[in-house]
Amino acid sequence: MQSPAPLPHVDITDTQWRLLAQVVAAPLPRPEGNAGAAAEEVAARGLDPDQVRADWPVLLWLKFLARQGELLAVTDLGTAMHYRALYESSEQVLGEIAQLVEEYGATAPEFARAVGGLSRRAMSFADASASLRGDTA
Repeated sequence: MQSPAPLPHVDITDTQWRLLAQVVAAPLPRPEGNAGAAAEEVAARGLDPDQVRADWPVLLWLKFLARQGELLAVTDLGTAMHYRALYESSEQVLGEIAQLVEEYGATAPEFARAVGGLSRRAMSFADASASLRGDTA
């Protein structure tokens, strides 16, 4: 069985990532369609209509988005890229938390042990919480 090709690394702007995330959540009206209604929907979802008009052609060209009738919808590639970015962001935050625990763990050793055990999956959240409360069941 052949393994799938790895996802490409693509640098897109923060506003393009936000647009992609919104379209992953639900399709958006195409900006070149009914401009008034599309702008209202885009604004209601916290996006700048002018920025969306600038960003969506790039995401379409990258094949992250596709036209579906009057809507912009996410492609399988776009979905994969979105979730990979979420994964990488989460991984970075967890790494920073681990670094903080390592640097300052001596100031609160019980807390550092609980966070460390939780991050290594050596203990559940309930067990980590219980250890901090002093519950030793």
